Amino acid sequence: MSDPRVTGLRNVDLAVYDLAQSAQFYKDHWALSEVSRNGDSALMRATGEEHHVVALHQRPRAGIISVTFAAPDKAAVDGLHAKALGVGAAVASAPHALDAAAGGGYGFELSSPEGQVLRISSDVAAHADVTQDAAKPSRINHVVLNAARMDDQMRFFCDVLGFKFSDFNGHMNFIRCSRNHHSIALAQSEGASLNHVAFEMENFDGLMSGVGRMRMGEHEVGWGVGRHAGPGQNIFSYFVDPNGYAIEYTTEVDQVDDTYVSHDGSYWTARPLRPCSWAGRKTVPTDWMHHAMAGKTIEERNAQLAAGNCDDVISEKMAS
Repeated sequence: MSDPRVTGLRNVDLAVYDLAQSAQFYKDHWALSEVSRNGDSALMRATGEEHHVVALHQRPRAGIISVTFAAPDKAAVDGLHAKALGVGAAVASAPHALDAAAGGGYGFELSSPEGQVLRISSDVAAHADVTQDAAKPSRINHVVLNAARMDDQMRFFCDVLGFKFSDFNGHMNFIRCSRNHHSIALAQSEGASLNHVAFEMENFDGLMSGVGRMRMGEHEVGWGVGRHAGPGQNIFSYFVDPNGYAIEYTTEVDQVDDTYVSHDGSYWTARPLRPCSWAGRKTVPTDWMHHAMAGKTIEERNAQLAAGNCDDVISEKMAS
């Protein structure tokens, strides 16, 4: 393949403090289904064909482990591996057969300039029992990563993985690898961490059903419900999971092609209803939501656990 590139998101791997609690949350409240559990790991699927969208791994400290991207075939995987080697990227191994228990396929692992582990795969097992349930997530729509070295990260995703630039809103770079306006966004930050993972809902009614289910489970909305007036212009509602990860239900993200005209921060800040539309009193994230999106909630809890202090930082933030 002359210009190999990734074509979409598959899943994220997350380290969690309590596997049983986290798996129960993502099953009962976030409406994913458990595909399998093996020791200290659980794989969770959405309603779409992707083998799993979240892999939960019990660890002493929480934190994002990896993000997995799809490649169209083995030739593309090999081509991406060659490109990564050619620019001196940190590549863990040659492409190889992947773990059958996690869907199998063919792929390899590499690291971004800021050390995030990324996986590229093709020929992964797909579910035949795709369901149409608007109240449940169908797939991962996008992942936002906090980045201290924004320019380095941008060059890596575009030059190595074949992403295309969509927009910059003054704080985040939005980049795409499919018709979706962005599959990855990079948020300027003090250090590398996970900002949030967005799960796609079929439509607005489905998103509101998901929000209602979360509220019935006594999970507070951290931002929204609203529609972003900035890049992507998607409808959103954000929550925090039991570990401190920021997660989003989203729908109606702009679909674009190569005719799309990119914009900079001045264009987006000049638009009305900043920073989002019709979100009521939550037109900006709550303090505790913003804390989680900055990666601080997990960072502080990890620090306390390392120091032998098991105070529940998340509960304190939620109560503040």
